[in-house]
Amino acid sequence: MCGINGVFELSDNEIDLVGAISKMNTRLNHRGPDDSGLWLNEAKNLGIGQTRLSILDLSNAGHQPMIDHRNTIVYNGEVFNYQFLNKSYLNDEKFFSTSDTETILKLYGKLGINAIEKLNGMFAFAIWDGVKEELILARDRSGKKPLYYTTMGGKFVFSSELKGIFELPWIKKELDEEALYDFLTFNNVLTPKTMFKDIHKFVPGHYMVVNKKGIKTYEPYQHLTQNSLEFSSEKELSDMVYSKLEESVASRMISDVPVGAFLSGGVDSSAIVALMRENTAHEIKTFTVGFEGQPDYNELTYAEQVSKMFNTNHFVKTVTPNDLLDFIPKITEIYDEPQADTTAIPIYFISKLAREENIKVVLNGDGPDELFSGYSSYERYVKLNKYFKIIEKAPHFFKEIIPMVTKMINKGAPMHEMANRLANNQDFYWPGAGGFKEGIKADLISDQFKTSIGNHSSYNYVKELKKDYEQFLNGNKFDYINWLSYSGYRNAITERFLFRADRLGMANSIEARSPFLNHEMVHLALAIPGEYKIKNGINKYILKKSLERILPHDILYRKKMGFCLPIKEWANETIYHTVKDNIKQFNNDTGFFNSKTVNEQLELLKQGKEEYTNNIWTIYFLMNWYKRWF
Repeated sequence: MCGINGVFELSDNEIDLVGAISKMNTRLNHRGPDDSGLWLNEAKNLGIGQTRLSILDLSNAGHQPMIDHRNTIVYNGEVFNYQFLNKSYLNDEKFFSTSDTETILKLYGKLGINAIEKLNGMFAFAIWDGVKEELILARDRSGKKPLYYTTMGGKFVFSSELKGIFELPWIKKELDEEALYDFLTFNNVLTPKTMFKDIHKFVPGHYMVVNKKGIKTYEPYQHLTQNSLEFSSEKELSDMVYSKLEESVASRMISDVPVGAFLSGGVDSSAIVALMRENTAHEIKTFTVGFEGQPDYNELTYAEQVSKMFNTNHFVKTVTPNDLLDFIPKITEIYDEPQADTTAIPIYFISKLAREENIKVVLNGDGPDELFSGYSSYERYVKLNKYFKIIEKAPHFFKEIIPMVTKMINKGAPMHEMANRLANNQDFYWPGAGGFKEGIKADLISDQFKTSIGNHSSYNYVKELKKDYEQFLNGNKFDYINWLSYSGYRNAITERFLFRADRLGMANSIEARSPFLNHEMVHLALAIPGEYKIKNGINKYILKKSLERILPHDILYRKKMGFCLPIKEWANETIYHTVKDNIKQFNNDTGFFNSKTVNEQLELLKQGKEEYTNNIWTIYFLMNWYKRWF
């Protein structure tokens, strides 16, 4: 795991490439504290750099930038099938290291762009093709590894994090108001936008070719389409799921340093630990987090049960209210891109605990709740959708009455939001929209902010995602449960879970690996008919059936708790007073919000209306983030 950076001057202007790349590398030292390097092609005004967290081939032979003939690479991530690729495509090559970096470089030399689709793993890389005199960039299919770029100032710049780009003197930070508006809806920034105009997130599953004229090619290297899945019985299907997960865990244990695991005691992380034990007789360190005096948020007894079952060396971090309050201001330093997800906080502490125990690589259980429909809300969405479709067919005059009815409903209520979407001919389900409801947001933002975004609607994202799903189906029948799975993969997993796993892990120089998000596992999960994901009132039905061979019933079928934080119990007072004391000045500086609406919500929170906790937390986070980065 590493950080990568680069500057490609597209004009004939001379710049201090050594100074620029050195600054970017230094800023990303947390991503790679073990080594760093830079390489220049001064004739082309090109510089690339890397900071290294040594996982495979700990020797100097794995140093980057790495050169092979006339090609040079900087790379962040892990390719888990690199040994297979070496045997299948590169058996006539002479290797100078045992790193997967060299595999990618040599494979590109042999197959060109076609090499990318052979890679199974998590990655972001840049290769300078010295023959074609082109810079090739790529990002993995799910977006596990981050990559940002800009052509600001007539220079092509890329980095693993925005903060690397911000080190360059010609970079101007200007707010993208539409991105901010969507952030208030989804609680994260949607690819390909960032919160900064003219700085972009690289789209997962894409590659780019850049030459002296600028960006020449930017397109997918592999389209996500629904596979045909043939099976004769439920047992055969569960065997397929188990086999693919088993294979995925085994490949993600490849490392030249010890591999640990985050263990909550839930189904997903317990399955990962069980399969890790099948693959090694050596010590496995597992890590979990609890909250002092908050039994409703703790799964410690379940994690301990699983640890004993699979003989792991188990470590627990008990987070206190003071830990929480001390850390909250620090999260905006880690998050150069805002994400109002309180789950980030326990993940930070569990990552820190792992690093303190000399673990650089951990496996986690991210992904199956979306891919296999693990949320109870998914079942509700399926039922509600049937009624929603009936009402959609109602006469036009009936729909005209709806806006009058919604005025009588609390704007924060789900029913208000559903009625509002129906009146506007919108789907009632907006993937990942965990932020402000549209009715509340309309009152929250200022007239000045409304003018700046014009007719922009957050529903545009939902429409585009729905179009992508229809293309993904490739002529197959629309399956509403699988629409929930697909949109969960594209939104919650890519935009939220993978972002936080990377940033919070890398803040502690930890590499997080997600076996459920092996792209082959993703393809399998999205091909499974929805009727096998929610069945007999059981969420994640087929996944749980597949795991009955390795996990006990009380782990598999207990009530889902989730990895949450007691924010309302511990931090409501702090958040309340911070927003109360600073909102007027913040609005004077930015013109984003109506102070009156914010204060009304503050008072409702003060009166014990817990449903406003997330709203006020989002404003609190945004205020702190904006102060740090603008």
